[in-house]
Amino acid sequence: MANDMQSIKRRIKSVESTKKITKAMQLVATSKLRKARNQMDELRPYYSKIQEVVGEILESNKGMVDSPYLKDNQTGKNIYIIVTSSLGLCGGYNANVIKTMVECLKPEDEIYMIGNKGASYLTHHHIDFHSQYLDLNSTLEFKDVIRLVQELTQRYQNHEIASIQMIYTKFINNLTFQPYVMKLLPVDTKDFEMKYLTHKATIFEPNPQTVLNDLIPMYLQSVIYGYLVESVTSENASRRTSMENATDNAEDLIEELLLKYNQARQSAITNEISEIVAGANAQ
Repeated sequence: MANDMQSIKRRIKSVESTKKITKAMQLVATSKLRKARNQMDELRPYYSKIQEVVGEILESNKGMVDSPYLKDNQTGKNIYIIVTSSLGLCGGYNANVIKTMVECLKPEDEIYMIGNKGASYLTHHHIDFHSQYLDLNSTLEFKDVIRLVQELTQRYQNHEIASIQMIYTKFINNLTFQPYVMKLLPVDTKDFEMKYLTHKATIFEPNPQTVLNDLIPMYLQSVIYGYLVESVTSENASRRTSMENATDNAEDLIEELLLKYNQARQSAITNEISEIVAGANAQ
């Protein structure tokens, strides 16, 4: 009985240590989530305005604008930019992204991977990928996004790429986030139809096509960066939820172990009293 009590005591101490770790990680994730949400909210007006201008040009000059970014390339590979996390303990965040990736990818597709968890999965399954932007989800350097867009748009204009799509995790609220596949190139004019059309007379200098050709790379930069920040926000929200659940489970387990300990202790006391009474009666 004494051994059982000591074993339960050690388990309680072990669970309490784990609880301290999960609680600390929950607080860190909460802080990072707040910071990422603020950054995401600050970015939205910027890329929303660029999207609005692109939509206005396409809608008000329908059929008159001829841009390489609007044409479907019949040759070349499909490119996927995939955002996972570089750290674990974030629930089903990575599993959901990888599941979506497996559903979308074909053997001939090309992958630009962001995040070590996705890279580990691809390496384990012997799938080739571009790794030069692997740490972009940690650094969030906009200059690296500019470099990525320059590389991809140049390859797209050279007809090496048929399409560019991005798999990221869409942030809905602190408890809801889901993987999403967004087509970046070619720009689908249907996404802008009647969406941003205004009744203002807009003059584009030198002409709508030149403005659009310069604007679409800016649009891609802002959208990719925005989706990247959104994925990081979802990652921290998922980790905060997971650590909160782990902390709650630890508290429940401690209560259960304390109950078992008290029952064992009470049983030991009862046995001792019974032995004392039996000894006294024997005398």
